Amino acid sequence: MIITLVIDTFNINNNGTTMSATRFAAALLARGHTVRVVTCGEPGEPGDPGDPAEPGDPALDGLEVFYLPELVVPIASRLAHRQNTLFAKPDREVLTTAVKGADVVHIYQPWALGRAAERIARELGVPAIAAFHIQPENVTYNIGLGWFRPAAHLVYLLLRLTFYGRFADIHCPSTFIAAQLRRHGYRARLHVISNGVDPAFRPFRSFPPDRVSSAGGPGPPASVGSSGSLGSSGSGGSEPFRILMVGRFSPEKRQDVLIRAVRRARHADRVQVCFAGHGPTEKRLRRLAAKLPIPARFGYYAQDELIDLIRTCDLYVHASDVEIEGLSCMEAFSCGLVPVISDSPRSATGQFALSPENLFSAGDPASLADRIDYWIEHPAARAAASAAYAQLGDLYEVDRSIKAIERVYAKAGDPPENPAGYAHWPYRLAAIAFYYAIAIPALFVWTRLLLGVRAERRTGTRPTGGALTVCNHVHFLDSALVAIAVFPRRIVVTSAPINLENRWYGWLVRLLGGIAVPTELSKLPLFFGELELFLAMGRLVHFFPEGELEPYNTALRPFKRGAFHLAAQARVPIVPLSIRFTEPTGLDRLFRRKPTMVVVRGEPIAPTETDPHSDEAIRQELARRHMTAFTTHLSADNGRSDTPR
Repeated sequence: MIITLVIDTFNINNNGTTMSATRFAAALLARGHTVRVVTCGEPGEPGDPGDPAEPGDPALDGLEVFYLPELVVPIASRLAHRQNTLFAKPDREVLTTAVKGADVVHIYQPWALGRAAERIARELGVPAIAAFHIQPENVTYNIGLGWFRPAAHLVYLLLRLTFYGRFADIHCPSTFIAAQLRRHGYRARLHVISNGVDPAFRPFRSFPPDRVSSAGGPGPPASVGSSGSLGSSGSGGSEPFRILMVGRFSPEKRQDVLIRAVRRARHADRVQVCFAGHGPTEKRLRRLAAKLPIPARFGYYAQDELIDLIRTCDLYVHASDVEIEGLSCMEAFSCGLVPVISDSPRSATGQFALSPENLFSAGDPASLADRIDYWIEHPAARAAASAAYAQLGDLYEVDRSIKAIERVYAKAGDPPENPAGYAHWPYRLAAIAFYYAIAIPALFVWTRLLLGVRAERRTGTRPTGGALTVCNHVHFLDSALVAIAVFPRRIVVTSAPINLENRWYGWLVRLLGGIAVPTELSKLPLFFGELELFLAMGRLVHFFPEGELEPYNTALRPFKRGAFHLAAQARVPIVPLSIRFTEPTGLDRLFRRKPTMVVVRGEPIAPTETDPHSDEAIRQELARRHMTAFTTHLSADNGRSDTPR
């Protein structure tokens, strides 16, 4: 394929966007594609960070680069320069040459260059996809409006109206940002593909046994040579406990939280903080760090130096309030460095927390200090977590991302279509009002009073975020029974298309949250991707894993994999429910001929393994055991509810 990448700043490792574009270009070249890059700058030798220059990496030999002059925008360019980025000035002749004959155009940024490239691609009939790498909160933080949430919502709207609304396909680095786009009315096909980690970011596999890092595992020497080189420090010449944070020095990254946390930590006199990066807040951070017991280290590192630095450290902190994915965190844990991550609702990086000890309350130095002290005091737990994170890093190697983006490129010319479950906001408001004011009250009266349905739960725990529910499929009203069991939360119910197309009750199924499972296998990946976005938005998604309805048959049939595969990929809890039948007793026997139903809700089953395949198998078996117990062992209760709902 001939692929044209359009990005204002290229081959400068100053942020995740440019690093992602550079790695994608190198990997696509290695896979035999012709890659063209349109960017700002002039041919020259690579220089200091922020200097536009032609590719100097041997992996980029063979790249066709089309250079454009800088576009100077009052105020905006000044802010961009502080972040070591540039805006490119579009040139129609250059863009036409770069786009003509290409199979696809991949546009990374929504600025003037990106908009011009989209127009020319459309004129030439070349399919174009957009990438969403500029999180609106990055903009609002850097203009001093990070505290004002509506400002970010306005930026989402403006980006959709001025740029992203023109595309049928958008590349999103994380499920988090894709869910944000759906919330803000983006209707394109959203392809969640990680920026990917360079395979060089790996733990030491073989290292002399006499060199052991303070984390308790094999590691490199205690110092690395660079502009921010590390040497031994601390009292008595003993090695300090090193905490690393990598990222641009800017307000939203919150390096200040780490500095304040270390000052609060019980082991502050043992901790040395290492900051890798550069940016406009560096002077302020240096002043703030001056009071630390062990002087902090600041430096900008080339990739090889950064890898060496990561391997000398004992803990990684990702304190950012705003993050589309968190490439620096991924690179660190891919080297086996255990992370402690902010739980900010505006950051995607919290998805990488494998335990509560890997999260801290966003912006709270006391919470972070507690986590730092925990990992210092539990070296065995840190060593075990290091191995788990190195394994997790395997899932984010850039080669996986390249294969995924190639599939997007191959289908980039497909016509646009509405995503599964999408509806315009007036319909959504009407559906919510109908659900709570009419449907649920009516169904409650019908099922509880007329049909005698009872509910019981085997736990007081309710999932608070996104979760997947599963239940046996034994009654034509079982979707309604599940909806009542999880009330007041609304569920998204996967259903056969025939149920939504029915002329009599199809509208009711849609209003109750039903979405059709596609009959074409080729559409299933995007369908499951949309369900993952519902989960990321905190919704409940329901499956009947047995597939077909068999009325009054409570013997569990074989489960299909779909539900458990989705839960493993999204790393959300599975809530098992089960419907069992009891014979009518007492006066009920006079007017009920069919068995009455009892709906049992069990304990949520949290993710158990880092590897999705292992997690899928384990939780499928656990769910089956729970549901089997509900439908067989509990029948000895003869319909009595020992835990009334």
